[in-house]
Amino acid sequence: MISLGIDIGGTGCKCVAFDHAGVQLGMSYEEYPLAAGMVNLPPLVLAASVFRVIRDCASRLSDKADIAVLTVSSFGESFVAIDEAGNPLDDILMYFGNAESAAFDALVDRVGEETFMRICRILPDASYSLAKMIYTMAKAPKPVWKFLFIAGYICYRLTGKTMTDVSLACRTLLYDVEKGGWSQELMEASGISESQLPTVVEPGTLLGGLLPGMAQELGLPENVQVVIGTHDQIVNALGAGVAAIGDAVDTSGTCECITPLYPAIPETLDFQRNNFACVPYLEGRGYVTYAYNISAGSVVRWCRDALGSHLKEEARSVYAVLNEAAPSEPTSLMVLPFLQGMGGTPDVDPNATGLIAGLTTQTRLPDIYRAILEGVTFEMRYNMEKLSGGNVGINRLLACGGGARSPVWLQIKADILGCQIIPVKQEETGAMGSAILGLSAVLGESPLKLAQRFWQYAEPIQPNPAHQAIYDQRYQLYKQLRAFYKEM
Repeated sequence: MISLGIDIGGTGCKCVAFDHAGVQLGMSYEEYPLAAGMVNLPPLVLAASVFRVIRDCASRLSDKADIAVLTVSSFGESFVAIDEAGNPLDDILMYFGNAESAAFDALVDRVGEETFMRICRILPDASYSLAKMIYTMAKAPKPVWKFLFIAGYICYRLTGKTMTDVSLACRTLLYDVEKGGWSQELMEASGISESQLPTVVEPGTLLGGLLPGMAQELGLPENVQVVIGTHDQIVNALGAGVAAIGDAVDTSGTCECITPLYPAIPETLDFQRNNFACVPYLEGRGYVTYAYNISAGSVVRWCRDALGSHLKEEARSVYAVLNEAAPSEPTSLMVLPFLQGMGGTPDVDPNATGLIAGLTTQTRLPDIYRAILEGVTFEMRYNMEKLSGGNVGINRLLACGGGARSPVWLQIKADILGCQIIPVKQEETGAMGSAILGLSAVLGESPLKLAQRFWQYAEPIQPNPAHQAIYDQRYQLYKQLRAFYKEM
């Protein structure tokens, strides 16, 4: 039995095939073919890319007849607004943008931040779906029939059903997390009717078969079943091995995100004031939140492209060269990694800028590279400190994404965060999590039990006590510099 896991990201999408034993059989990836400078994503471009990677991945398999299920997961906050004929009414406003407007600001003032935080368990912000919905309703040429979140839109194209999972609903500013449903109070206040919203179901819900003609178009068996996945960070956590309270996954890509599993919603709203969410995890095992910095991997990439472009002449990757040349000891530099502003948790300040302090004539590129890795990791330690204020603790930190392939960065994380780091061997954890949900749906097994045969780990990285002591001191300096810089 083969399960296809679809993972839809902000710049591209992928389809990865796994068998029921957890063996990866094939993969296809495509970046969206957008014109230079284009920020928003046309829905038909998205759908065409997703359909191409499904078709391409299926074509790589020796026995396509064994494909039993495909599961769609995606990024959050964004949606496709459609009319009654299913036609998109506007481009997708991406998750990393916001839709600030006087109408949204007035809504938040009228309802009150605390009401939003009490119901949705997130701090109201123009990056969430609701602000984008208000903007879209004012701009759309026709009335909006449905707002379909990204995974749900693709599932609609495949099955004709309009659904979303709980985790994507939690990114809207319209979902009552504790009661488990769309909030009548917030819908009435915002002018959005429940009929315009998809039905909310649990992650991994079986939607049924494909619409007529879709199997042939995608090169799939006629009896393939479609499953709605979840938010990409949730399937990433599942694919990495987050299963018990205190587990967390640290995903280092363009954005770095730590997703911990904790038992209950914090009693006060301080958690939300620090911009942390409360999202129900799989099988009712608790809640997860997202502690993230949008300027993590992008800052490392800036170092590679802006300062290390001359190293491209090497036979190896620039990152491999920098990892090998990086100092083995903590640097005396201090980096505030906000080249794209303070974006994420616990602070949002789009006007913040980055800083490299302590430069001398002795400073070289490998020193700056290591200092950037240190600065990015100090910011995640700051997040972990804020999480602890909501009684969210981390006992086991699983590492995946591009950063998990850097032994230098992994050791820095262990030393600064003061905990064991367990590298995940599987690179496609998001797509694998989707595939696990699909198999779970068709086999009727628990996804977290089924996932155990998929998880594989490399040797854990232990903190270096000598480095840990140095970093403990330097972290205090980081916090002082961060606070001073934030108030400027």
